[in-house]
Amino acid sequence: MTAFLEILAFYYLCDSVSQLRTLDPTEVLRCTAAYEQVKAHFQPLEGPGTHGEGRTANAAAYLGFKAWEADNADLVGDLRRTAEGAARRNPVL
Repeated sequence: MTAFLEILAFYYLCDSVSQLRTLDPTEVLRCTAAYEQVKAHFQPLEGPGTHGEGRTANAAAYLGFKAWEADNADLVGDLRRTAEGAARRNPVL
């Protein structure tokens, strides 16, 4: 599994565990960091017109991530099902 997919799998685990119980502050930080890493994977490269437009770049990264999820629905489904099973067996991050 690539580093990106490992981080994505952890992000989905965070999502699954958070549906079963409240995350503690340390877990929230870890899960937020994972989400930011996933989103950064889709961050547009800085170039003319992108400097200082963090909100636009952030939105573009989110939309890129969601488009990737749609394009890879089978893989995303597998990762989410694995995360849901792991969370039900042991909801610890």
